[in-house]
Amino acid sequence: MRPNVIILTSGLTGSSVLAGLLARAGYWTGEKTHQKKDYDTHENQELIELNLRIFQEIDYRGDYLVQFSPEAIRRAAGLRNPSCEDACRAFIRKCSAHEPWLWKDPRLWMTVHFWKSVMDLKECKFIVLERNYRQMWISTMLRRQIVTYRRSRRYEQDIKDSAVQFLKDNGLDYLSLRYEDLIVHPSETIGSLNNFLGANLTIDDLKQVYHKPLYKTPVSSFREHVKAFLIYAKNYSSRLDIAAEGR
Repeated sequence: MRPNVIILTSGLTGSSVLAGLLARAGYWTGEKTHQKKDYDTHENQELIELNLRIFQEIDYRGDYLVQFSPEAIRRAAGLRNPSCEDACRAFIRKCSAHEPWLWKDPRLWMTVHFWKSVMDLKECKFIVLERNYRQMWISTMLRRQIVTYRRSRRYEQDIKDSAVQFLKDNGLDYLSLRYEDLIVHPSETIGSLNNFLGANLTIDDLKQVYHKPLYKTPVSSFREHVKAFLIYAKNYSSRLDIAAEGR
């Protein structure tokens, strides 16, 4: 039996492409997955709901998509609530009936510190996914989440560093992956995934979930660049950088 997989990443890193690719290798993503306007995120809806419950239990009111909060991580790691724990264990049992399963939710960089207390993470393998910083910033602006490029880059680096440190501290097996490498160097990157997971994915599988040209760096269009900078300039005074970090 192949290991279960948990993707640790922020939002907007191309994780839906990676999750869609892994789903083609037989990884179960849930009875119902979160749907955005034009694509399936492959995020298990029950996982999302439980992660939101964890947010409530630790009284997290920040914006996890742009704010890195060591305090929220500390609260998640220390959370002990029998009702919440029972609900999470019931969800794990459901996932176990569909092994191998895949978890992908950008909230996991925080909540995985709680999940550690209710499951054996050594039964899973982890993928730490990142993306080009400038492309991340442009995508963030287009979604009206106004932060400086410097803060956006720091947020991404903090999440990666935190995830890697968590995995190392707990002796968990992981693969670091860059989204652009999957697109520009698909053969090598898919080969690394296959070796890591014992899968048999091919470039044809990637073409089924990524509908733009391969072997070319995925970059925003000139129009998207201009639009992002205009949005940033117009909303600079109300940027999220000046708000407090997640409580």
